[in-house]
Amino acid sequence: RSKMPWTVAEISYQQPDQIDNNLAPSGDEPNSPYLTDNHTKLAEIMDQDPAHIAYPAEETAVEEPNTSHTQTDSGNACNSEDTKSQQQLNSSNRPPRLKVIGPRHTTLITSNVDPLHILPYTRQPKSYLTVSEETPKTYYGALRSDNRSAWLSAIEKELSTMDKLKVWNVIDLKKDYKLVGTTWVFKIKKNHLNQVIERKARLCAQGFRQTLGIDFDKTYAPTGRLNSLRALIAHACLNKLDFHQIDVKSAFLNVPLRETVYLNISQGLAIDRQQYCLRLNKAIYGLKQAPLAWYTRLQEWLQNAGFATCKLDPCVFYRSKPDKVAIYVHVDNIAIFGKNLNIFKKEIDNEFKIKDMGPADLLLSVKISQLEEGIGMDQQHFVESLLELYRMQDCKPVSTPLVPNKHLGPATEEERTAFDALQINFRSAVGSINYLSTATRPDLSFAVSSLSQHLEKPGIQHWKAFLHVLKYLCGTQEVVLWYSRKGEAGLISYSDADWGNCRETRRSTSGFLAQLHGCLIFWKTRKQPSVSISTAEAEYKSLCDLTSELLWFGQLCHEANILSLNTAITIWEDNQSCINIANGNCNFNNKRMKHVDIQLHFVKEAIQSQLITLQYAPTTEMLADFLTKSVPKPTLVRALAKLSVFRLGVRGDVEKQSHNEPRLVNPSLKTPDY
Repeated sequence: RSKMPWTVAEISYQQPDQIDNNLAPSGDEPNSPYLTDNHTKLAEIMDQDPAHIAYPAEETAVEEPNTSHTQTDSGNACNSEDTKSQQQLNSSNRPPRLKVIGPRHTTLITSNVDPLHILPYTRQPKSYLTVSEETPKTYYGALRSDNRSAWLSAIEKELSTMDKLKVWNVIDLKKDYKLVGTTWVFKIKKNHLNQVIERKARLCAQGFRQTLGIDFDKTYAPTGRLNSLRALIAHACLNKLDFHQIDVKSAFLNVPLRETVYLNISQGLAIDRQQYCLRLNKAIYGLKQAPLAWYTRLQEWLQNAGFATCKLDPCVFYRSKPDKVAIYVHVDNIAIFGKNLNIFKKEIDNEFKIKDMGPADLLLSVKISQLEEGIGMDQQHFVESLLELYRMQDCKPVSTPLVPNKHLGPATEEERTAFDALQINFRSAVGSINYLSTATRPDLSFAVSSLSQHLEKPGIQHWKAFLHVLKYLCGTQEVVLWYSRKGEAGLISYSDADWGNCRETRRSTSGFLAQLHGCLIFWKTRKQPSVSISTAEAEYKSLCDLTSELLWFGQLCHEANILSLNTAITIWEDNQSCINIANGNCNFNNKRMKHVDIQLHFVKEAIQSQLITLQYAPTTEMLADFLTKSVPKPTLVRALAKLSVFRLGVRGDVEKQSHNEPRLVNPSLKTPDY
């Protein structure tokens, strides 16, 4: 390491040879960690004026600048007495010069910015006057932050919890031990109003240092599908069930670890890392096998409590006695549905310490609005953060995610050069809106699919298209996915395709969606893997994809007692030739379809088994049309309104029309004049 002034954080850090051995445990295997007392010292130091903090000077002497080459004109020349005084000051007998060394600046300049890319003052958004709190990246970054007291409390809380649960034992370090490093991960938790509610510190293992077959074996752990969660919410709306949320505290730390894993002494523990290490007893966050160990532990307890695991989605559990309860598990976040949920809450709290969050209001970064008329799901807080990240809060909104009838082709060399000059991570940008499109915003599905096809070689046109999506989000932040409590029971779906819309490959785009009890459950936009030689073939491929998804979803609903499949599932299709081929009303061996074999027989078999039935829908009534292409504003708004994707009223609720359908308090909000 180069010789530089110490930073504030380094003052508090104890090198292994500086640690007081009295703090180190005695014996071979003590039972509790020893927390460092450096936090208090660091806080006292940081409360001082940075200019008054004493830093050790460099060992290498600092030479005075050579000014012999400097020339001065006669009018400003120093007189002989001044020159003599200066020579005396520079003599070896001069007193040492007092140096005041301030704290080193922590900002690292990694690149230059072209002035052309800097917004002029008149275009600066209003938000540039506000400063949002940044999440610390490192342990000492948290201690140097303005909210260091809150982060210190979070660190102490984490270490105390680990000590209470006996997560590790401190043992003597041996040369043949393979040590896994540790790191601190910090997170600022916010509510649905984007307000800070908690600062969390998590001590994690550096799992990338583990070796297969030595300190881990199996790693796969299932996570719940959003389709399953939306199905349970729709079922709760129709049957007026309670929808609550609980969070298991320090979930992974409750799971015994089967493998032998040794950790380095982490920051925050005043233990000599040259002589001691940590042997894990529990699965901490960051270990490759930790998620699987937690899921296995939770599944075993749920099965002993009378729950059955859904075969179609292993993260959905249900039971009928002593109370009807269905739960959805996503790691340590658990959504529960039922009439009397207190019985289950007491049972699980006796086994794992939980945080009862009551009626769900924020689950998986989705805001839940539970009203008398139904349940709304939106991600307005996520959109606001996204717009703030790209400084687009004050942009002029547009009415569609992409420009209608405009194709996004490959970038030219000039476009790629222009985009590379911006130094923007396009893959990360598209990924930031991908979760929106899969969770609550089906209107973004085609836009995300189009942008995702250019992640490898993006150009300036693709960046402008991404900014166009942000402009659309700026004008539709309050859009919710609405689930009515008075929907019509049943499962229906729509399938559509846009034939050969990719001008480079001439592949088609599939789009389909499904509604359960009148609530939009799943939707998908997919570029077909092969070229279709007719519109009927393109539509049939989309129909095949939807059929396979419906068969899975129908069995899931039947197994979890969400829906009884006594009748075939209705699929609405706008291509007559596709319907006739599927129903066997034409020859399978005709010249346009004879090369399509497995897909033909798959759909035909599903129809003959009365699992699905096809119905014709005119193109104007095809609700999946916006999933296959960039449609104009009237088409998009009409489809979203029928799918119950709209804004809530200005009062935060919905009004009723005479035909008992939800409508906006201000009807002009449904089709805003952008």
